[in-house]
Amino acid sequence: MLCLLLRIMETVIKKGLLSTPKYVPNWYLYDTHGSSLFAKLAVESPYYHLYRTEKSILEQNADEIVSDLEDVVLCELGAGSSTKTTILLSALVKRNTTVTFIPIDQAKDFLEDSVKILLQRFNIGLVVKPFAGDYIDGLKHIKDIHQNKLIIWLGTSISNVPMKDLKSILVHINKTMGDNDRLLVGIDITQDKEEVVTMYSHVQTWAPFNFNVLTRLNREFGADFKHANFVMYTNYVVSDDKDGIVESPQYVQHALKSTCQHHVRVDDMDEILHFEEGELFYCNELEHLSLKWNWKQFADTMKKGGLHIEKTWSDSGNKFGLARLRKINLFNTI
Repeated sequence: MLCLLLRIMETVIKKGLLSTPKYVPNWYLYDTHGSSLFAKLAVESPYYHLYRTEKSILEQNADEIVSDLEDVVLCELGAGSSTKTTILLSALVKRNTTVTFIPIDQAKDFLEDSVKILLQRFNIGLVVKPFAGDYIDGLKHIKDIHQNKLIIWLGTSISNVPMKDLKSILVHINKTMGDNDRLLVGIDITQDKEEVVTMYSHVQTWAPFNFNVLTRLNREFGADFKHANFVMYTNYVVSDDKDGIVESPQYVQHALKSTCQHHVRVDDMDEILHFEEGELFYCNELEHLSLKWNWKQFADTMKKGGLHIEKTWSDSGNKFGLARLRKINLFNTI
C-alpha cells in the first residue's frame, strides 16, 4: 500500500515538474519539516495576521459556535498542530463528559507529535483518533460516523484548494455530512492588494517554508536544485473570470523565480529540467494560492457545493471570517 502511495505521489510531482509552467502541488510543501516551518511562520511573521486574528475570533466566540451542538465528534481537515483547535475543544469539553477529536493531516509524524501534545493538555475528557491522509481520504474515513459531526477547516486551508478541485471537495463534504452535522470554515476576507502582498512577502519567515520544497525534491527524488538559483516571488491577481466555481476570484501567486538560466537533474525520474532566467516555479497548482474572499462571493461558492451559511463571525477590522455551514440538497444548487 505504501509503495502504491509513493508511486502515485511521484506521478503527481512529475506531472507538475514537466508542466508549463512548472509547479508542485501545495500539499507537497507540508511534509513534517514544512508543517513545522509553516506553524512557526503563522505565529512569528509580523505581517501574517491570519493565525492571530482567527485565534482571537475563536477565543471570543467558541462557546457560541458550539452552543447548540450536542454530543458531536470534532473532525479537523488539515489539522496541522491543532493549536487553535484547542479553543474549540475546551468549549466542547465544558459541555460534554467526553469529546472525540479526529485530526486529519498528510504529515503523519507531525500529526502524531501534535496528538501527544494535545493529550498532555487535555488529560481527561478527550479521545483523539488521528487519521493520516488527504482531504478526500479523511472525508471517506469520517463519513460513516453515526454521531453528530462538527467538521472544521481552519486557517484559510479551503482557500488553497485548486479552484478546479474546489467544487468536488465541497460536494464530498456535503455527502459526508448528515442533516445535524456542521462545517466551520475560516477565510481571509482581506481584498487589499498592497496589504496581501506584504503579508506573503516577508522573506525571513516565508523563504524557509517555500525553499524547503527544493530540499524535499532533492531528498525524495534525487534532484539537484540549488537554492541560490531562485528568489521568492509574490503577486496578487484580480481575475474577471465569471465562469468558474468562484466568480471574479482574487488570489495570491507564490513562486520561486529563477535568477539565471540553468538545468536541474532529477535522477529518480530520469529527467532534466530546464529553467530560463525569470521563469517561475509555482508552489501551488495552476498558479493559484490562497483565495481572498468577500462574503457574497464565498456564500455563492458554497451554495454550488451544496452548503449554506448559517452564521458568520469576524474581527473588528473585518479582515478574517469564520462561517458555520449546514448541508443543503445538491439538486437545489443546480
